Amino acid sequence: MCGIAGIIGIKNNQSQIDAMCSAMKHRGPDATGTFVEDAAALGHVRLSIIDLTEGANQPFIDNSGRYVIVFNGEIYNFQEVKAQLKYEWKTESDTEVILAAYIQWGKDCLSRLNGMFAIAIWDREKQSLFMARDRMGIKPFYYHVKDNVLVFGSEIRSVLATNLLERKIDRKGLYEYFNRIAVRTPGTIIENLFQLLPGHYAVFENGQWSTEAYWNLLKPIHKVHVPESFEAAKIRTFQLFEQSIRRRMVADVKVGAFLSGGIDSSAVVATMAKNSPHPVETFSIIFDEKEFDESEYARMIAEMYQTNHTEIKLKPEMLMDELPGFFKDMDSPTVDGINTYLVSKLVKQTGIKVVLTGLGGDELFAGYKNFIRWKQYKSKQWLYENWFSRTAVNIIRLFYDNRALSKIHDFQKMGKVSFSDFYNTSRSIFLKDELSTLLDTPAGLNEPHWVDLKSKVIDTLPQLSQYSIGEMSNYTLDVLIKDTDQMSMAWALEVREPFFDYELVEYVLGVPDQFKYDKETPKNLLVKSLGTLIPADIVYRPKKGFSFPWDYWLRNELKSYCADAINNLNGRGLFKKDSVLNYWNKFLANDKSITWSHIWSFVVLENWMKENNITV
Repeated sequence: MCGIAGIIGIKNNQSQIDAMCSAMKHRGPDATGTFVEDAAALGHVRLSIIDLTEGANQPFIDNSGRYVIVFNGEIYNFQEVKAQLKYEWKTESDTEVILAAYIQWGKDCLSRLNGMFAIAIWDREKQSLFMARDRMGIKPFYYHVKDNVLVFGSEIRSVLATNLLERKIDRKGLYEYFNRIAVRTPGTIIENLFQLLPGHYAVFENGQWSTEAYWNLLKPIHKVHVPESFEAAKIRTFQLFEQSIRRRMVADVKVGAFLSGGIDSSAVVATMAKNSPHPVETFSIIFDEKEFDESEYARMIAEMYQTNHTEIKLKPEMLMDELPGFFKDMDSPTVDGINTYLVSKLVKQTGIKVVLTGLGGDELFAGYKNFIRWKQYKSKQWLYENWFSRTAVNIIRLFYDNRALSKIHDFQKMGKVSFSDFYNTSRSIFLKDELSTLLDTPAGLNEPHWVDLKSKVIDTLPQLSQYSIGEMSNYTLDVLIKDTDQMSMAWALEVREPFFDYELVEYVLGVPDQFKYDKETPKNLLVKSLGTLIPADIVYRPKKGFSFPWDYWLRNELKSYCADAINNLNGRGLFKKDSVLNYWNKFLANDKSITWSHIWSFVVLENWMKENNITV
């Protein structure tokens, strides 16, 4: 895991590439390297995970001297790919395997790689740059093109460090941030700064940028063999999950795991233990507050598999102590990232460099209530569309309003609701009418996105798979994955996510709903595929989950902090007059239509703008 950077099209750019590397040194504290030649500059900061020798440092040049690569991520099947190549190896690294694969197969090498990656390969002979991002978008790739010059990097801060683009808010990105708590890929919240789409490669040659997909979340689904029976589905699901775990355990340093005591993290740890000759290193966050603490369930798994278990106590007041550092380390505005930031800091202090996580289990195996709500909505859509229900909701909202009623009201205004309408409204923080009263210049949504949720292909898929695709191409990509990367890499901690293995994803998306959902068993297909690996006490336990008491804090301990940030943001000229202050005052008056996430999104944005000198 590392950070990459590059500038193509400007000569004498050593100082700029050095500045890019310096801006993201936290991602790779083990080594820094640059390659500068004529109008090309590549930079790399390294967190050493595979082949710890200096010979594997980057930028890395092939045997012929023609190609130079910088690479962020891990290729989990690099040994399998290596066995197919004829090449005189100098290292044991996956970096060299990527380069040799590209030399032999060109862009088609991407179809053979299983991993998380952002890659840039400079062809010194053709004076062209080849770039690629992994299928699920686990690793970031930001870029800016102007006047025949390309700048790219693993972080927004790195690109901004070149001073080659203005630090200016993108209005469409701002709209999406408030609508969805994140800017949707390929956009960003900075004007003229973009993200390479997941499953895409790009070429920059003669000052021109071109990009094309090599994998798409929708395309493989119809190629998946739908299992003949539930038993067949269970067997194949576990085969793919176990393969994903085994691949993600490959490293030349210790590999640990987050263990919350829930189904997903327990599944990861159990399968790691099944495939490891040594005790697994596990980490659990514990709390003094019994209503939040899940340590008894984490201990159950740790004892069952004899892991080297470390419990890390997290006190709520730590959040307030860490806020200044959190905002300083935040690469892009995030409403949810503080939890990952704190956990990553505590785990890294134990000396571990790599952890596996259960992130993605809910999104792939229908673990949220909204999965079932979508099925229920489709079967009872007429209830939302008739005159009586519309009238009833309007009357109730006169006396009592909350987020659920506001969203139902939005559905009713739409008439016939498509999956795209349902998903986008379900995931909205600020609804469309609210945005029109908030933003000075409502700009709508960036287009195109990675996956078109209005695609007719979506309508042909199982309903639970429809919602999984909505999650993976939106909330998962733009919030969960992005937050995990930026907040773990702030502490140089590599997080690997077995549930996002593309082969597992392709298969599970092709499984019919009746195999995934059971009223009695949560995440039925996953749980049943694991057999006896996790006990019933874990599967059927009452749901817990720590949540900082934001409502209380924002009105008490953090009240003056929030007030200062909101006053500053209100005066930046981004919003309609005093609209931000109106939200704050309604929140303090306990207006149930205003949630803490509305307020925190303002506070986060203001602090991020201040830390990064962002202008309007």
